[in-house]
Amino acid sequence: MGKGLYFIFATMILSGIITVVLHSQHHVRHHKDPPRDLATNASQLLRSNGFNFISTLLHISPDLFLSSPESTIFAIPDSAMSNLSIPPFMTIQLITYHISPFKLTIKDLLDKPLNTCISTTFQQQKISITRKDQKKRVLEINNVLITHPDMFLQGPVVIHGVSGPFASFKFHQHITELPICKANRLDVSHGTLGAKLNLTKNKDEWGTLVKFLNTSGFAPFASGLHSVLDGVFKEHPNLASLTIFAPPIIEAIEMAEPVLQKFVKSHIVPKKHSFKHLASMPQGASIKTLCPGTEIRITETVVNPSEELLSINRVEITSPDLYSSKNFVVHGIARAFSMYEVSTVTV
Repeated sequence: MGKGLYFIFATMILSGIITVVLHSQHHVRHHKDPPRDLATNASQLLRSNGFNFISTLLHISPDLFLSSPESTIFAIPDSAMSNLSIPPFMTIQLITYHISPFKLTIKDLLDKPLNTCISTTFQQQKISITRKDQKKRVLEINNVLITHPDMFLQGPVVIHGVSGPFASFKFHQHITELPICKANRLDVSHGTLGAKLNLTKNKDEWGTLVKFLNTSGFAPFASGLHSVLDGVFKEHPNLASLTIFAPPIIEAIEMAEPVLQKFVKSHIVPKKHSFKHLASMPQGASIKTLCPGTEIRITETVVNPSEELLSINRVEITSPDLYSSKNFVVHGIARAFSMYEVSTVTV
């Protein structure tokens, strides 16, 4: 009953705000009003699948969802919407961040390369394909699983149900585009792939990476990484790709410079390893790091439909594929690797 009242009041408030916003923008909008039967059919289908919040909002304010000739809607589940603590105007922004002005079926999405960036109706920001399995028809957008692919297909509109929102408000109260999309390496509207760059010369991407870590709960490690970059560039001039294991807390302030260099580099591998690739490695497999003469090891792997667990040096990967671009991948880990364990491993 409590959630029911929440949805009623929330949608009433949002619909009022949306009406004002759309009315104020009417003079610059030239699209036709969406067909009522299309909006009604979509709303009913969403409700029958348990997406009551999005269903009600679509029924009340179809212009918000169907403002372009084509639309793909990624429907956020009720459980995720009721757990958000953001003001109404941000809820509208979040909804529009889940709408693309293109018709994209699950087949269309699976046919696109990994890390393809897709435009949304929110301030021209993009979302990205961060994981896909063509054979199993599994696909993730911004690391969020599409749970109900092609839930609605009618005319120019496609609706997919997703497991949660594409943006997290855990560390900041705004929508942050994934770094891969900021770098514009791959864009659905252009379909062009940027040339592979030497990472030591691509300072902009390093800057984007450090900024992303700094605003995503890994500020101490971001600071440590930034301080050792000159050494990385000097010692590894031909570095082409890498994997970073980022802990949320480090005692960087108490480390002398040589120790900090060794510590950070022991969390960096000079090759890109996605979570899926790491999970495919046998337990006990070793991986060389940027720290000379040191390795880390796969210590636990559990991957099945209900659970995914992977530990490196007995430290769990808690945020797999947190950041992914053509050259970088970052995995968030529960804590820093033990300096003793890392330093005593030999090649």
